[in-house]
Amino acid sequence: MTQTIIDHLVIGAAELDKATKQIQSFIKAEFLAGGKHPLMATHNRLIKLQKSIYMEIIAADPSASLPRSPIRKNRWFSLDSRATQKRLSHAPQPLCWVVAVNNIEQTSMHCGYNPGNVIEMTRGNLKWKITVSENGDLPESGVLPILIEWPKGKHPTKTMPESNIFLEKLNLFHPHPSGIKHILSKLNINGPIRVNFGEPKLQFLLKTPDNISVTFSENCLVEP
Repeated sequence: MTQTIIDHLVIGAAELDKATKQIQSFIKAEFLAGGKHPLMATHNRLIKLQKSIYMEIIAADPSASLPRSPIRKNRWFSLDSRATQKRLSHAPQPLCWVVAVNNIEQTSMHCGYNPGNVIEMTRGNLKWKITVSENGDLPESGVLPILIEWPKGKHPTKTMPESNIFLEKLNLFHPHPSGIKHILSKLNINGPIRVNFGEPKLQFLLKTPDNISVTFSENCLVEP
């Protein structure tokens, strides 16, 4: 069985610059300038965690329009859904997580759930394949992972500096945790993952450069 690994964590934002400042203050570390995704009309900021894991903040790019497509009418990561937009209007939120696989077409057919269609994406000189549903929704509200495949040896963390931010645990919540555990065991994912009972949501437990543990969770940055 081929082992898969956590590739990156996704934080959604209503406005990229404002969200970046909020999150940087929360985790005591700076995000790098990312870039634009022309196919999805989004842009992002990135920070390296440990090994080849990174975290991204992503938002709709106000300077871009979603290209017309007969099969895709919404941005990825559920950014165009009313429910997600309502969540992001309050504060940046954890949206989903992404796992790296060696053969995305084969894995997507045998993973035990529908991760979406495999599409090719670009950002600057980076190219990759990723699963995206036709309507942009996330598998099990983001609890089940999106799949990604990078060209051999070409990964964004290769050129990213160390941040001294570490992922301690990825907490997943779902009303049927046994079903989620079964799917994750089929994917054979290597990483600090815990599946809990509850309404669908995610928590990113991080260690800051000051060696302090913080939890990035639903509405943790809502201003009083």
